[in-house]
Amino acid sequence: MPIIEVQGLSKKFKTVSALQNLNLDVQTGEIFGIIGPDGAGKTTFLRILTGVLVPSSGKVNVCNVDVVRSPDFVKSKIGVVPQTFSLYPDLTVEENLNFFRKMYLIAESDFIKRKERLLKITRLGQFLNRRADQLSGGMQKKLALIACLLHTPELLLLDEPTTGVDPISRRELWDFLYDLYGQGTTIIISTPYMDEAERCSRVGFLYRGELLSVDTPSKVREKYPYKILEIKSKNNDLIRSLKFPMNLRVIDLRPAGQFLHLITDQYQPQATTDFLREQHVEFEMNLVEPTFEDAFIALIRQKKD
Repeated sequence: MPIIEVQGLSKKFKTVSALQNLNLDVQTGEIFGIIGPDGAGKTTFLRILTGVLVPSSGKVNVCNVDVVRSPDFVKSKIGVVPQTFSLYPDLTVEENLNFFRKMYLIAESDFIKRKERLLKITRLGQFLNRRADQLSGGMQKKLALIACLLHTPELLLLDEPTTGVDPISRRELWDFLYDLYGQGTTIIISTPYMDEAERCSRVGFLYRGELLSVDTPSKVREKYPYKILEIKSKNNDLIRSLKFPMNLRVIDLRPAGQFLHLITDQYQPQATTDFLREQHVEFEMNLVEPTFEDAFIALIRQKKD
């Protein structure tokens, strides 16, 4: 059963189209990733789902609530973690959590049980007396998660929660999300990181306000329309300066660590090998599988074409 239903959703800010005719269903129990570069419309989309922004057109239902008609009612059913830290910096961890207990009208007995469980999972129990503005970025994200989970929401929406977080805290945050996912919480997460997209059960690619694709990570890679030849050579600069003949159908040639990745829509390894040897280039070449980032770039390229 869909926990989110979006039909024909558009949002304009004066002459700028932030979202264009989005259609999307998110099922209960998913970790759904909203993927895209800066300016793609990720934050705008999440703010509409939470009832903070009113769409220019379209229908939006969240947790069986019409968000446009009842934006305040939907807030009682969801938990939201925005990009910027939105708790009270001059209050301690304990004081922030007590504030949200009162705001959500949570019974004292329920609050104690939930707080203890969440503090144990996030390992923030030893920092109860520390002011929020004295926490690290990763701990602030964890505190924000605890605060929005105290009322056990049906749906959790996170806007780029790992941006600016160190690698260890980033991994711990994802471990926490998987614990919630295992307990049945539906999670919508926006991120610019392709490796995080692969952790989701399904992903939607946003680009300039348009939803280019919605699928599982494995199927996204399966649909990759090109071939990638990985070239290992001591003459990378020379290879990048070459003008490849039209018949090789080279779409792109870009660095990938110490290698070069040659992108083509026609797999011609022998012809490519012959050409490079004619240019007196020493190299090794192998066909490699596309990454998630490769798949996203291909979607953008097809959109531009």
